[in-house]
This record gives sequence, structure tokens and C-alpha cells, in this order.
Amino acid sequence: MFNLFGNEGKAKRLEKDALTIIRSDEVAYPPAHLKSCALMVVEYLAAVCSDAPKTKAGHGSAIWLKEQHRDARRRRDQIQLTAATLSIISLRARDLGRLGAPICEIIDKAMERWVDNPDALPEALPDPDQVPFPPRPQ
Repeated sequence: MFNLFGNEGKAKRLEKDALTIIRSDEVAYPPAHLKSCALMVVEYLAAVCSDAPKTKAGHGSAIWLKEQHRDARRRRDQIQLTAATLSIISLRARDLGRLGAPICEIIDKAMERWVDNPDALPEALPDPDQVPFPPRPQ
């Protein structure tokens, strides 16, 4: 896909997506759902980031994670879908290095909050519709 803004644009898009998913789940789902989702994100990221040898499409590979996402969408399993989506966003943000660090931090803080105290009120996250994009080139 043609990327007009480079890595900065990718980072802004990932940040907006992560914020939207986190905010919508915190509003729409009960604490048990959030805790299950957070534990699954930790499990997915541990599987993908482990040092264990992986085959191209085996357990813990990027293809495996995309298959988990596709399977969750097909089965309409919202917990697995959210977990797989946030895991994919986190991995893509890590690939951006310094630009992706704030995105990983947003996801990590939300997952910690969901596991530790899912009954707590949602943290005041920035509005994803107000995330500024770089100016258009002329």
C-alpha cells in the first residue's frame, strides 16, 4: 500500500487503532472479559517473542497470530479477536522502534490495568479521533 507519511503515519495509525480498541472494550465489556483478553494478549506476545525455534507458520509465528485473528473473526469470539488485534498492533509498533514505543506503552498499561484491577474506571485515554496526523505534503 502506498504510504504517504512514512513511519510517522504508520505510528499514528497504530496509535489510533490501539486507543479505539481499548476504549471501546472498556466501555462495552465486563471486567471478566477484559481480564481474559489481557491474559490472552500476554500469552500471544510471549509465544511470538519467545526464543523457541519457529517454523514459518507454526505456533508463535506471525502467520500463526494472523490465523488466530482470522479464526476469532470467523467464530465471532470478541475476546480472542481483541487479543489478537492488540498483539498484532504491538508487534507492528515494535518494528517501528522509537516511533512505536508509545503505542506499546499504551497497550502494556491497558493490559496491566485489565489484569490487576479490571473493575477500575478506564484511564482517561486521548480521543483516537483527535490524534494529530502529519501535515499533508504539497
